[in-house]
Amino acid sequence: MLTVDIDTGGTMTDALVSDGAVRLAFKVDTTPHDYTVSFLACLQEAAKAMSYDSVAEFLRRVDLIRWSSTITTNVLGERRGSKVGLLVSKGQEAALYGEGRSPIIGELVADGAVIGLPQEPTAADVLAGVKQLLENGVRRICVCLADTFPDNTAERDIKQIIEEQYPDHIIGSVPVLLGSEMAPLRHDQTRAHYSVMNAYTHTQLANSLFKAEDLLRDDYGWNGPLLIGHTSGGVARIGKTKAVDTIESGPVFGTFGGAYMAGLYGFENVVCFDVGGTTTKASIVRSGEPVFQRGGELMEVPVLTSFAMLRSAVVGGGSVARVKNDAVSLGPDSMGAAPGPACYGLGGTQPTLTDALHVLGYLDGDNFLGGRRRLQLERARLAIEKQIAQPLGVSVEQAALAIRDEAVAMMGELIEGILAEAGLAAKDTPLFAFGGNGPMFAAFVAQRLGMPSAYIFDLGPVFSTFGSAISDVVHCYEQGVACEWGAQAETLLTPVIEQMQRQAERDLKGEGFDPAKANQVWELDLQLSPEEVATVRIDTQATEAAAIFAKLDEAVKAQGHEGRQALGLRLSTRYVVGAHGAQARQAQAAAPKPEQREAQFVSGKREDVAVHRWESMNVGDRVQGPAVINGATMTCPVPAAWQLSVDEYGNASLTRS
Repeated sequence: MLTVDIDTGGTMTDALVSDGAVRLAFKVDTTPHDYTVSFLACLQEAAKAMSYDSVAEFLRRVDLIRWSSTITTNVLGERRGSKVGLLVSKGQEAALYGEGRSPIIGELVADGAVIGLPQEPTAADVLAGVKQLLENGVRRICVCLADTFPDNTAERDIKQIIEEQYPDHIIGSVPVLLGSEMAPLRHDQTRAHYSVMNAYTHTQLANSLFKAEDLLRDDYGWNGPLLIGHTSGGVARIGKTKAVDTIESGPVFGTFGGAYMAGLYGFENVVCFDVGGTTTKASIVRSGEPVFQRGGELMEVPVLTSFAMLRSAVVGGGSVARVKNDAVSLGPDSMGAAPGPACYGLGGTQPTLTDALHVLGYLDGDNFLGGRRRLQLERARLAIEKQIAQPLGVSVEQAALAIRDEAVAMMGELIEGILAEAGLAAKDTPLFAFGGNGPMFAAFVAQRLGMPSAYIFDLGPVFSTFGSAISDVVHCYEQGVACEWGAQAETLLTPVIEQMQRQAERDLKGEGFDPAKANQVWELDLQLSPEEVATVRIDTQATEAAAIFAKLDEAVKAQGHEGRQALGLRLSTRYVVGAHGAQARQAQAAAPKPEQREAQFVSGKREDVAVHRWESMNVGDRVQGPAVINGATMTCPVPAAWQLSVDEYGNASLTRS
């Protein structure tokens, strides 16, 4: 089976092509004006590398394509989504059922784009509100009333009124979304927030996904499954994907890749450290599984749903450096891939973290991105000298070290925070570093925090695509419930289980997959105290509601939770579509003698250090710092008193020597 996995990031788009025996990785510049351009560029690179005459000929061998991205994340973060209007219960125009002003008011939704409806609104009330919203330029309408779950009759009635007045051919570009359908939960504010996030990001994501699907089908004659990465760590067809399902899907796949590697190396707990061109992400693998949290902030929006514990710092290779209050600061703005850092020579004049790393001697300027770009050292030095070194009254090298150290401090603070949140100690937790710049900072951050070791990976520069390559089709369903777990629970919950089961079967069949071959995971949330919620989980192949309830009941009793209040049910269905895991590295000819390059690790000490070519290193090779490892798309400095060792999978550990 030949699979293609593509991950669109803010700066670079990564691809991994594998048939289980041969594995090829690529990086191209992300094209924010049209994400399908960089998507297609990945396919073009793959076709060329595998000696096919055309993309169409290459695609004839491809069984499936999985695509994850930060498209919705970027739309939310940059506040450039669609104009959304809200119809809510009167009196909740600002709070959206929370305490105080909702953070999305004035951000995702303009103050004047929220209309409060009276209890039991008339058609005139509804249409007057809609008219006001449309006159204010709204392009998507969300209906989010109080207490409309599980019975959402009131919201459906409002939608019917709108659609009868504005038929599809008139209101076509202004669809109506119901909060009760976007997030089927009892929490009123979560339903409102989820529906708005979905409406706000839908157009930009849908434009990319549908265009890619059309391009594959119409231009290249490929009708295989294009599967979209979800925050759950699974993939699904476009028709079964909501925009909100994809938030941070690329970074989340990196965490699932980290969990796979943790199992391979026998680690229970690790911290995943993903550094790109724009942001740094940190996540946790605990007891061998990615850590998900129930409730919190998703892209700074409070919700009571389950999502990956993923924390971010706005620092990456393209982060702009400047002097503030006689000290170096980084970001939050980034030069991205174009015009990029000053050393790219594409018109950028602002000093960036990448410019500092080049001045310090870590980057191979003649072989950057596999030789596709030559870095210009003098441009990097000039930018740092004018805007950092001169204002601080220091040398260019000292200024570059200050930029590097500020990045390490920001990254270290991020990791310290998430470790504390997860209840883990840095001294006991290995660091898994990946992404285009993760290996660059692995040893520096581990040293700062007193971590025992850091790991870098052969597929580290495209690690999220590795996480995607081991993913399956996953559908997630969630239903809020309210009943005591006792004699009446079966009567009340069996219809809910049946409904969720039918939906899962319909969705898999609609995508062309056999529901009988899917595995099911059911999760039941139970209220133990006002502050504590327990989750009971079962894995089952059972499809009858009575049998599923019996297994849940057995698990509840085994954990001593009878009589507790049930809050919600979740169902995840998993259909295996073909995964390519870790591969042992083949022995190569002896590595050539390392080159020498002048580099600087500490203040006042610039020295010649050994430079090893990553692609030439063999299993068992050891490198004593100070040294630099350079690869086509990866750089890993090895400081003094640290040692890098290559293992049987072609990955490497960094430990104090």
